[in-house]
Amino acid sequence: MGHVLFVASAARTIARSLRLNEDLAEAIGLAHDIGHAPFGHQGERFLTGIIKGIISKNSNFKKIMPVFHHEVYGLRVVDKLAKLDSERPGLKLTWEVRDGIISHCGEDFGTCKLEPGDKNKNLEAIRRKEEAGNPATLEGCIVRLIDKIAYCGKDIEDAIEVNIINKSEIPHKIHEELGSNNGQIIGTFVEDMIQNSYNRDYVAISQERSELLHSMIEFNKEHIYQSKKAEKYRQQAEENISLLFQKLLEKLQENQRFKSCDKDEPDEYNVYRVFRKFVYKDMKSIYDDSTPDELIVLDFVAGMTDGFVLRSFEELFIPRATV
Repeated sequence: MGHVLFVASAARTIARSLRLNEDLAEAIGLAHDIGHAPFGHQGERFLTGIIKGIISKNSNFKKIMPVFHHEVYGLRVVDKLAKLDSERPGLKLTWEVRDGIISHCGEDFGTCKLEPGDKNKNLEAIRRKEEAGNPATLEGCIVRLIDKIAYCGKDIEDAIEVNIINKSEIPHKIHEELGSNNGQIIGTFVEDMIQNSYNRDYVAISQERSELLHSMIEFNKEHIYQSKKAEKYRQQAEENISLLFQKLLEKLQENQRFKSCDKDEPDEYNVYRVFRKFVYKDMKSIYDDSTPDELIVLDFVAGMTDGFVLRSFEELFIPRATV
């Protein structure tokens, strides 16, 4: 949430300075990562692996979701799954906000300029992030560019906090030119983006700042994302997601989507109680007989937090003393 609020706030500030639609920029910023799965980008790869297994048994699933990309899944979340109080699922967002969500990522990391893309694209037909192209609005382009700026600096701060890297390892030029913390880094880029985008039909940062951003991303790749410390628990996380998915699928099918059980009868495990409510109450108007069981479970697992995955796994797979 810290990253999302940084992006939304910075996007609104830039939009105001460029005399664009502040509300649109902020809305895209707040919603852009709503499709993220547990365990971040690794979780996306885990769910893609599960999807490939589903497709090998049910080729029709490929038409629904050939891979798990959080940008594309984010559109499903706001269109089909997210709820406001007791209303029917679906947030009824504008086309421009929905386009900003599905188009907020996928650029070459060397990019320093973004021009708006196709305003007539069919958002519902997009199945992979590469198909989304650039955002169709300047406000969406702002979010797409500021997103990687915000996560890059935040990932460095987080990596220092959990001892993946030391502060002394960060290239001196990054501190010198951009700032010593994420807030200062974002501020530097915000000023640069405003200066290089004012009264133009594109959004850009200077070549010098773009090169520094690129070097930050390369530093993060080598020292954070692909480090031994960061990969230490990858296998355990993947097994957690995979085993949990299979267990929930079995529960869904053995109870015929909870039609054959007493809905008021308490389950032994909290995760089953939450799952049952999700299927027969929260998403009652969304799922029908044509909806694959695997998609229902995927929706439920993809909406979990890291903590809920771990607690659910412990409930279902870790034995407890009974005497």
